[in-house]
Amino acid sequence: MESNGKLTNRKLLEETHDTMTQLKTVLLGVPGTDDKGLVGDVKEVKVVQREQGKSIGKIKKNFWLLVGTLVGSGVLGSGIYGLLN
Repeated sequence: MESNGKLTNRKLLEETHDTMTQLKTVLLGVPGTDDKGLVGDVKEVKVVQREQGKSIGKIKKNFWLLVGTLVGSGVLGSGIYGLLN
C-alpha cells in the first residue's frame, strides 16, 4: 500500500495529465475530426481579416477620393461664383 504522500503525488500527477490533455484538445482540436481547436480558429480569423483589410483599404481610398473631389469642386465653384459676381 502506498503512503499518503505518494498517493497525493500520484493523484496530482493524474489530475495534471488530465488537465493537460483537455488543454491540448481545446487548443488543437479533437484528433480525427474537423474540429481545429482555438489555433485553427485563430488561423481562419487571420485569413478573413487579411481579406477584409484589403476591402477596407479600398473603401478608405475611395472615401478620400470623394472628399478630395467634393472639396475641389467647392473651391472651383466658389471661385467661379466669385468671378461672376
